[in-house]
Amino acid sequence: MTRDEWLLEGQTLFGQNMMQWKFKCPYCGHIATVADYKNAGAPESAVGFSCVGRWLEVHKEAFDDKDKRKIPCDYAGGGLINISPFDVDGIKVFEFGV
Repeated sequence: MTRDEWLLEGQTLFGQNMMQWKFKCPYCGHIATVADYKNAGAPESAVGFSCVGRWLEVHKEAFDDKDKRKIPCDYAGGGLINISPFDVDGIKVFEFGV
């Protein structure tokens, strides 16, 4: 998918205000808006690339199947195991959280 195609899909799903766009972590399934990432203090480059839980005080460890809490994890898309489902111009990203 090209960046332009991805932007068009995001605008179609969520509108022009990118702060309202939602992304789903491929590991824990948590859905976070761009505003959620910003409020957590995450860098812009993390949006749709790493789980928002990485920047929250309370989160669970990615790939820890023992932790059954319904909270975001600390999965990072740039790590050794990249399970992000979409490729946008060579960059792996999370799916939109619809």
